[in-house]
This record gives sequence, C-alpha cells and structure tokens, in this order.
Amino acid sequence: MVDVAVDVQKMLDGLPAMVGYWDRDLRNRMANAAYLDFFGKSPQAMQGTHISELLGPELYEKNLKYMEGALDGKTQLFDREIRTPSGEVRYTQASYIPDVDEDGEVRGFFVLVTDITERRRIEEELERSHARLREAERLARLGSWEWDIPDGKMTCSDGLFEIYGISAEDFDENYEVGSSKYVHPDDRDFVHREMQQAVETGAQIDFEYRIIRPDGHVRRLHSRAELVADAEGRPLRLTGTAQDVTELRAAAEVLETATDLGRRAAELHNLPPRSRPGQDLSKLLTPRQIEILALVAEGLSNSEIASRLYLGESTVKWHVRKILRALGVANRAQAVARYLSASSH
Repeated sequence: MVDVAVDVQKMLDGLPAMVGYWDRDLRNRMANAAYLDFFGKSPQAMQGTHISELLGPELYEKNLKYMEGALDGKTQLFDREIRTPSGEVRYTQASYIPDVDEDGEVRGFFVLVTDITERRRIEEELERSHARLREAERLARLGSWEWDIPDGKMTCSDGLFEIYGISAEDFDENYEVGSSKYVHPDDRDFVHREMQQAVETGAQIDFEYRIIRPDGHVRRLHSRAELVADAEGRPLRLTGTAQDVTELRAAAEVLETATDLGRRAAELHNLPPRSRPGQDLSKLLTPRQIEILALVAEGLSNSEIASRLYLGESTVKWHVRKILRALGVANRAQAVARYLSASSH
C-alpha cells in the first residue's frame, strides 16, 4: 500500500522553494528540505519549533507584521533578504497563505518562499545598465525615441525627456506626424514632411529642427532614425536618436563668422597704407588703438596682441576698453564690424 504522506513529503522536498506550515502559536507543523539550505535546519528538527527560533530576532521582527496579517486572514506577499548559514545573501519572495477552517477561523498559515536571487541580480544589472545609459545620454546630450506607427504611440528615453525639459509623466505618448507641440511652429511642416517621407519610402531620417521647452528656451536638435517594416514591407516603427546640438551649432556659427572677419581683416591689412580703413577712425582713436583694433579684427587675443606689439596684456586690455568706449560699442565683435565697415567709405 502506498504511503501518501511519505510521497507528499518527497514531492515537497524536491521543490526548490521553502514550503512550510505554522499554527496560530507560530510553531512549525510541516516543512520541506529546502529549509536546510536556507537555515541549516532539517524538516524533522523544525517540528514544533517557534518561528522566532528559525528566523532569529532581526528577521522575526521584520516578518512579524506579515505573520499577524496572515493570522488575521489576509494573504501576504513580500520580498526578503535571507543570509544562509554559509554567509551568502539570498533574495526571496515569501507568501503567507491563511489556513481557514469551516467556521472561518484561521488555524495557521502556509508558507511558500521562492528564491529570486538570480532574477534580482538580473534586475540590478539592468538597472545599472540603464543608469549608465542615462549618464551617457546626459553627457552626450542625447536621447532615443521609438514611434509605433500602427498604434500611434511614441516612447522616449530619460535623456530625451531631459532635452525637452519635461518629465515622463507630462509626456503625451499619442503621436501623429507633425503634431508635436514641442516642435518649433516654424519647423513643424518640415518635420512632418521628413517623417512622412520616411514612413512612405523607408528613407533614413537625418535632419535638424528646433524645439521649444516649457521654460521658453529654444533648442536645436539633430535627429537620426530608421524605419522598421514587416515581411510585407508594411511600416511598423521608426527608431531613432535626437541630440541637442544648440551650443555646437552656435559655436560653429561664431567660428565661421570669426574666420570670415579674420579673412576680411587680413585682406584689408594688406592694402596699401593710404587705403587702410583704420585711417578713417583717426579722429576717434589714437594710432596705437587703431593698430590694436586691426589686430583684434585679425582674430588675435589680448595676449597675442601684447606679444606682437611688445606690450603688457593689461595695457592691451586698457586700450581695448578705450576703443570700445570711443566707438560707442559694447563688445569686440561690434568694434571689428565698425572697423571693417570703414573700408567701404
């Protein structure tokens, strides 16, 4: 004859999770072999043991409210760290399930504790990866996005939310081509055409556009994206990136302007003495100031001018301030423009 109780115990001992039963007095009435791995106690040694003797004072105090909840007839589910006899920390998910009799009285509770250590480590590694990605996006002023074309849903990375100056909670994921309220009004038609062309032709997206942040600041973004289609060629989604290139473009424009001014200044500097525009400013500036302004127009810094003219840098700075005041301008660029404009007279 088959001993059902023995077979049930063998089945429970074969489970990787801890399975047990504790009565209303919190004494053990049944346990499987998994407790040996986690607490170093065999099922036989646990019979009649108070749960505090198994858990120890600290873990018992942490779990007490869940035991009381189970004895009050409410199923409990919670995560808990357990340190094994070998010193290893294991992450678990515990379920306390009330055992209710025919009269509705709670006689005790069943315990199911599952080892989720590997899952927890994977989750932590994913979180670390996400943290590294967020930091990389922040440093590069970069964000990623994906548009689910059939559903009309847009998802964005934290980096993109930061660029747009909004939170994930404020973002409206429903998207229609050209309808984004964040895109600068003057650029919406252009963005609409580019996005529509990508969907219809599969062409790669590679363009720049402007956005307006909630704080009113205008930023320039460079976006790249590719279309993903199914086997029949139906468009499924656009996935891409957007990088804030505002400062980069501004610097490029300044450099281009400075290069052009330097080139024009160099050309003027090579004119015969009688035709140099500096002479037109002789009523406002001293010869030394005109000489310094000409070098400013060439793109030289104060220290470079000082070296060229064998002056102290502080002396050059003093002359530059006098030049700005005499010409009635606010900065070096305006002074150079005034110097260059004199060549047309």
